[in-house]
Amino acid sequence: MDSFPILALPNKTWRMTHTFAAAHKFWSVVIVLVLAYGGYRVYSILTTPPTTTQYVTTTVATSTVVASMTETGQVSASSNVSIQAQSSGAILSLPVAAGEHVTAGTPIAYLDPTTAQQGVTSAQQSLESSNIALAELLTPAATSSITSAQNAVAAAEASLVAAHTSGYNDVSSAFLDLPNIINGLDTTLHGYTVPGRTAQQNEDAYSSIVAEYAPSVVQYRTAAESSFVAAQTAYNKTLADYKATPRDATDAQIEALVQETYNAAADISDALKAATNFLNLVDTTLTNQNFNIPSPLPGQIATLTTYTNTTNNHVAALSADVSNVPSANRTLVEAQASLSELQAGATALSIQSAQLAIQQKELALTQAQQTLANTVVRAPFSGIVAALAVQKYQTISNGTAVATMVSDNQNVDISVNEVDAAKLKVGEKATLTFDALPNVSVGGTVSSVNMLGSVSSGVVSYDAVITFDTPNTQVLPGMSVTANIITGSQTGLVVPQSAVKTVGSQNYVEVFSSANNRSVAGASSVLPTRVPVTTGLSDNSNIVIENGLRAGEEVVTQTIAGSSGTLSNAAQTTAAFGGGRPGGGAIFRALGH
Repeated sequence: MDSFPILALPNKTWRMTHTFAAAHKFWSVVIVLVLAYGGYRVYSILTTPPTTTQYVTTTVATSTVVASMTETGQVSASSNVSIQAQSSGAILSLPVAAGEHVTAGTPIAYLDPTTAQQGVTSAQQSLESSNIALAELLTPAATSSITSAQNAVAAAEASLVAAHTSGYNDVSSAFLDLPNIINGLDTTLHGYTVPGRTAQQNEDAYSSIVAEYAPSVVQYRTAAESSFVAAQTAYNKTLADYKATPRDATDAQIEALVQETYNAAADISDALKAATNFLNLVDTTLTNQNFNIPSPLPGQIATLTTYTNTTNNHVAALSADVSNVPSANRTLVEAQASLSELQAGATALSIQSAQLAIQQKELALTQAQQTLANTVVRAPFSGIVAALAVQKYQTISNGTAVATMVSDNQNVDISVNEVDAAKLKVGEKATLTFDALPNVSVGGTVSSVNMLGSVSSGVVSYDAVITFDTPNTQVLPGMSVTANIITGSQTGLVVPQSAVKTVGSQNYVEVFSSANNRSVAGASSVLPTRVPVTTGLSDNSNIVIENGLRAGEEVVTQTIAGSSGTLSNAAQTTAAFGGGRPGGGAIFRALGH
């Protein structure tokens, strides 16, 4: 035994262990179980390969998402409608014939509008009477006082209108004579008609002839010339203003024109006077010197005298207008002020009743106007006039059938559920296909959506109508139709719907940064980044990202848990994972833990 101490040690340990186990059976069992579990865990850790999280990604790219819904229905029968008159009277003309194609709104028959026109006139007069009644109601003074004040205002308005009319007429009358007068005065002073001195203007020739005997002739000539220049300037401006002022101009414009014309006529009168004085001085000087009088001189003096009389008549008339117009205006203002002073408020109930009467008369006028419009029977839609039920000169009443029309329209009746009804809008385009015509496809437009749903077995549905964009003779009423309706489209950055996740009210995607240096088949130690996004339109496969992403980024479309033993095969079969943008492939990525 002493020769083998090492062998003796295990035997001793075993005996001690056996002794302990015999004395402490419970604790021995516990110790054995703990050692067994620990060994199993160590073995598992040492022999089990690490797990990996696998990702399928796609590249963000620009594309267009088109949202649509597919519904079924039937082609409705063509409209075969009896067109009825909505007014009465004798038929004056029938501008269309049976079998003729017409567009919506085309007149089919014209009825005698005489009675309807009289109804419009009567309604207008009745409305005007109600307006006057309300005006009288708003006047608290006695009827006689109100009438007197109103008459005074009317008379003042008439007087002002008459004053303006008279003023404008006097201005027009003046401009019948003033052009000839200003031109005649110009010829008298600046013509070349003095015998023996035809190289000089008349005023210079006359002045030269008598200057030696009447030195003051120079001042007379200067006065005549300056007066003429002033008169001509005023005349030219006033003529331009007269041409620019219509007869129906405002009161202020007419008053200004009358005043301006009066001033211009007065200037012309002054110029005629100065020129006459100049010529009279020449004539007197030559007579006193016993010189021959130039032959044109007496006639020129006589002409200027005639011009002066005519101009002075216009000046007098315009002067009266200058006074009358402001006077008439003041009278009107005073009359209106007096009327305003007499006016006072009536009771609220009376005013409301009068206003209601006016509203009723306005409605009556509108109805009368509609009755007049109804004397023309029009096609309510585009189609063929199949038959005419009346003849020219026939007297018909309201509701009489005038014609029968067959509509051009071809419609599809569909019924949609409440979810699709919320997306459906009038004007949306659709593609129509037919079970009986597999090679026929027709474009259509949603023309109506009934907002009142119907409930059957607890299911709500809404009726809608799709109208053919172009009629097709192959399509017959009652045929079954499949309608693919486009409810919207949006172009932008597009990712698969599966890439977008939601936490609360926030949408997000998981993105691998472009800075990650990894291979398609390799593992990555970097987790994807969660990026908040704003989403747009979806077609249930792809969705537009409005904010949060850039083109070219890699987003996770699918996360797969697996073992490292499957990593190699999974990485090599990238195409096996669907998703991604249209035309793009998914990328497989594995992350070890």
